[in-house]
Amino acid sequence: MDLKKFTLPIVLFVIGMVLITFGAIVTMLHWDLGFIDATIFIAIGSLIEVVASIIAIVKLILMYKK
Repeated sequence: MDLKKFTLPIVLFVIGMVLITFGAIVTMLHWDLGFIDATIFIAIGSLIEVVASIIAIVKLILMYKK
């Protein structure tokens, strides 16, 4: 298995985890960042992780189909 094919999903997972963690910190500390709320960070981070999962699954299926 070639791990270079999975760099995009791994990077997206890391970005999603950072956004979710930052959103959780903002929620716990009750920071107000103007129009950007902590739930936006958590929602975008979750969406990015779902996209990374779909990309990883598709790459795995295509890799083992060959």
